[in-house]
Amino acid sequence: MKRLIFIALCVLLVLMLSSCAIASNAIVPITVTIDGVTYRDGFYGNLWPEKLTYQDYVYEVGIWKFRRVDYDKYDWVHSAIGGTTSGVLYCAENQWEQAHEYYTDSSNFVFYCRIGAQYIDRDPVIAVIPDIDFQKFNELLDFADKNSYNPFVSNKDAKTRRLPMPGRDESPELVFYCESNDGLFTSYRGNKFHIINNELLLVFFYDYGYGEYEELVAVDVPDKLGKYFIELLAHIVS
Repeated sequence: MKRLIFIALCVLLVLMLSSCAIASNAIVPITVTIDGVTYRDGFYGNLWPEKLTYQDYVYEVGIWKFRRVDYDKYDWVHSAIGGTTSGVLYCAENQWEQAHEYYTDSSNFVFYCRIGAQYIDRDPVIAVIPDIDFQKFNELLDFADKNSYNPFVSNKDAKTRRLPMPGRDESPELVFYCESNDGLFTSYRGNKFHIINNELLLVFFYDYGYGEYEELVAVDVPDKLGKYFIELLAHIVS
């Protein structure tokens, strides 16, 4: 009986969080006008803002609150809304195209692979990836976004398989990401990979089996795409 109650509470919590996320996304404005200037979102695509500092004054526009970002190059405002903890950045419309062009140009980024699990391995290696194929990098991230485990979204298309938990030395955890040269944006770092039997696998989740067993639940990265990153990584760490 206690287990049934626990399961019911978990389901209720997931439904509540899911509905909150949907509601939060539903009310995110595309544009906002502050002091006669129109600001527009979306200039940085799927990147995540970080290391930003903000001015203290809060602008209230309807039900939303905004603060200006301390940055001389662009006129940005930020609001803690949307479906992520990073909130949403808006750029003044007269600078939007310039900012969008900058943050979609691969030459304005440095690409990395973290080899080893953060906070678990003592010293994960951060390897710089020069001359990466930007299209393939985006393909890998898009594949991961569509096939990663998400408690709020059904992953019906994700074809998973179970394998023994990989050893840290034989097959360390891999995270591919990029950072903008100005240090203000990074790609999502939550997608994890392993190379096992010369195949690149996306981590769906680690199953620790309540202490009874340990398995990796993974999704096969498309062969051609996976081989590109395996060869790229072999070249970098050789």
